[in-house]
Amino acid sequence: MAGFGASSSKGKKGKKDSNKKSTKLKPKKQWDRYMSEDLKSADALRVAVRVGAVEAKWFSVGEIKSEDNAYTEAAVIRHRALIGDHARRMFPAEVLAIDNLDYGYTTDTNENTEKCEWKVVGKVEAMPEDIDKMIGFRGFPDLTGFYSSSGKAATGDTKQDGYNKMKGKGITGITALEVHD
Repeated sequence: MAGFGASSSKGKKGKKDSNKKSTKLKPKKQWDRYMSEDLKSADALRVAVRVGAVEAKWFSVGEIKSEDNAYTEAAVIRHRALIGDHARRMFPAEVLAIDNLDYGYTTDTNENTEKCEWKVVGKVEAMPEDIDKMIGFRGFPDLTGFYSSSGKAATGDTKQDGYNKMKGKGITGITALEVHD
């Protein structure tokens, strides 16, 4: 008779489901892949989210790259957690944690997100096993300094130290707490 806390003879100890992909992507690692030599020739495509409705406003949050531009939709799907988290950081009043988000990308070079044609990403049937090594994400800098490189991305310096440098120079008004002092 099994009760609370009783061990089961049918236990699955030691077994792992090899079909599950539960690896969480890390922002710094994806930033490094985005800036890597492997993805240097790939196009940087803007990614954005919208909350709920089809006619809702798109919030542009960053850029993705994929090897040979072949895995764009897979890159957006795989980076959904990073893109959603960054959207909530950049637009805390508009994008809430409980909102259902649509994820999309654009090949338009127009800076105005309202004039861009966004492609909503759905489901990818076949995703390569090593997709994490073929894609990268770089979020746009937000007010907290996350994804900020002080403009050194072009030189290859991907150290995210923009906030500390500005703070050291006495420049304030970077975080919500400092703005309202």
